[in-house]
Amino acid sequence: MDKSFLREIAQIIKDMECDYICGVKYVIFFMSKLIYNCKQEGFEILNFNYEDYKSTLFFSRHEAKIFTDYNFLDLNNKKAEQNLYNLLKSNRRFLETNDFNPGNLYEQLLTSKEKKSLGQVYTPLEIIIQMLEKSLSFIKIDKHSRFLDPSCGGGYFLTEMFRQIKSLNIDGVDDRYILENMIYGIDIDDFAIFLAKTGMLFESGLNDVEFKIFNIDYLTDSFDMGKFDIIAGNPPYVGHKNSTAAYKKTLYEKYPDVFYDKSDISYCFFKKSADILKEDGIMTFITSRYFMEAMYADKLRKFLKQNFQILSLADYSGNTVFKDAMISPAVIILSNNTGNKKAISYVKYNGDKNAHDIFNFNQDKLKSSGWIILRDEELNLFERIEEISNTYIKDVCTIKQGIITGLDKAFIVDEETIEKYNIESYLLKKWIKNSNIRDSVIKYNNLYLIYSNNIKDEEHCPNAIKYLSSYREKLENRRECQRGYRRWFDLQWERIESDFENPKIIFPYKAKGNYFYYDKNAFFCSADVYFANGFQEALNPDYLVSYLNSSIFEFYFKCQAKKVGNAVYEYYPNKLNNVKIYLPQENIQQNISDLGKISIEIFLKKVFNISEEEVNNIINKYVQKR
Repeated sequence: MDKSFLREIAQIIKDMECDYICGVKYVIFFMSKLIYNCKQEGFEILNFNYEDYKSTLFFSRHEAKIFTDYNFLDLNNKKAEQNLYNLLKSNRRFLETNDFNPGNLYEQLLTSKEKKSLGQVYTPLEIIIQMLEKSLSFIKIDKHSRFLDPSCGGGYFLTEMFRQIKSLNIDGVDDRYILENMIYGIDIDDFAIFLAKTGMLFESGLNDVEFKIFNIDYLTDSFDMGKFDIIAGNPPYVGHKNSTAAYKKTLYEKYPDVFYDKSDISYCFFKKSADILKEDGIMTFITSRYFMEAMYADKLRKFLKQNFQILSLADYSGNTVFKDAMISPAVIILSNNTGNKKAISYVKYNGDKNAHDIFNFNQDKLKSSGWIILRDEELNLFERIEEISNTYIKDVCTIKQGIITGLDKAFIVDEETIEKYNIESYLLKKWIKNSNIRDSVIKYNNLYLIYSNNIKDEEHCPNAIKYLSSYREKLENRRECQRGYRRWFDLQWERIESDFENPKIIFPYKAKGNYFYYDKNAFFCSADVYFANGFQEALNPDYLVSYLNSSIFEFYFKCQAKKVGNAVYEYYPNKLNNVKIYLPQENIQQNISDLGKISIEIFLKKVFNISEEEVNNIINKYVQKR
């Protein structure tokens, strides 16, 4: 819709002086009702004054059942209705020449903040079309076929499936039959059900359809709708932190095959859908791609491999396709016919939707520990490195997280602030963040941490206390302070001071490349930085940091790491601890360390029998240029 038109609608909502989301729902209800009347009677009904229009038969003659059912959305705000009627009148040409979709209007009226708070992510129409067209190519559709979207939201998948089934021209199947017998939707949000039904109303023009779209919890409510030929949609991606303990307990009990500890709720949609999918049925979901590598998705990976034929997997490889959401998706198409497993058709997008790599991959090679999907030549090299490597990182060092202050604005100071307040010097520690770290240098910005946990008594450090007092209210509101675990001026999680003062290998938790730095300068670091210490006696730390920064290890690690952005990877302990390195005898470690970066590359190429051709054609594609 035209941006100025949307701005005027948003202003009408703000002028209503009610909760914005509540106002949005009311306005969409009213506009849907009015525009539906226009489509039935003709747009000349906008020629009246609003009060005159309400007194005509036009106002109620073509009242669709859905508007009666959802009349509780009507706030009966006369001023807002008058303004909306006049706004539609002045934009009549726009409305006459475009298809109106209530779900689309709802999406556009919500800000990114509101979408995040509601947990709503909308799939682009072009992806929905591709998903459903591909799903239909694997199955024969007749009048007995049934389709379900288990988290239908605004009804985009339902509407598109209606279009695609209609285009098949199945004998004995008309629009009403499709809507009442072939298309089903479920959503936990009652307003989403309204949007889905209204979208189907506008698409079909049928005002008295018994839609099979239900307001229930797909995962926990009991229902019996029979089984389905195709189940497709965009299951909600809800992390463990955003669910109540009681709800998670229910899911643990109902879905132990896929859900445990810090698993994502979306995993349960796969198991529930498997239970109600017909023999030879197709399941197609667009979901977060992180299930392929995430630690707590191992049960899901095992379940999918054992119970489905994976027909295709489109991996957006860290790139996002959703508006106002950083989630990188994958589209997976599954068949529960496992009798004749074929190779997975794998598509990997590299930077944008037009640049991609396509190849087939043997499903039997998928591992529950993480899906490593590579071309044959890349997989052979990875497996060679894996097999020859003789030590896990967790066996030679300990990886820990940096400090969580609870309020960086209070505790991180520059030299000017230190001088102005004369902050006690023994409290000050050199401070770095993720962005300061590179493999061979720290770009230090002359910032310092006030390590306030060393304050034994407030009277001992009056200058630091005076400075921190300006933030006292915010500091006291921190959870740990409210519970009495911390003094108001303490760091939230201070860690162990000596861990930072002694030599350690530090690295950012997210990065485009391997940036490991051997720190002997006692840098203290934030929570977006991790560090390794507690080195085993047989390990030379200089050797380890050279190894971790080598191009060969970067290739090996990125093949199995969790990709969270365009060429951005996670370097969390749960992954790093469980990857392998090659550890030679101590004297060899020392010799290699003394000779520098070139030496480690030459040494590892020899250890893993890597050719120059493999370096140029495989490894260099994975290595971040420094």
